[in-house]
Amino acid sequence: MQSEHYRETIKDALKNLVAVNGQIFNSIVPVAMTGELKEWNDTVPVGEECEFSFDLFKNCKDTNIQLLVQLIEKVEQTFQTMSNINNVNLDEEEISS
Repeated sequence: MQSEHYRETIKDALKNLVAVNGQIFNSIVPVAMTGELKEWNDTVPVGEECEFSFDLFKNCKDTNIQLLVQLIEKVEQTFQTMSNINNVNLDEEEISS
């Protein structure tokens, strides 16, 4: 049986994985906007807000974007495996803290 302290360190590691994936995703956006999606980006009015889905980037042809997409998917896989083998489920409040 795991000690409570060990379990908390697993939770912290999982929270870090979520944060890392957010940072990687945020890195994809400017790469796409100055590369493969530049033409579209140039037509969007300044100040307009857009929401990007992960699927949009998964369908990009840019090798750099694909490498970042693969990294996000690997981090997500690691998160799921660690969650499963340690029987840890983080709720939204735990993830955002």
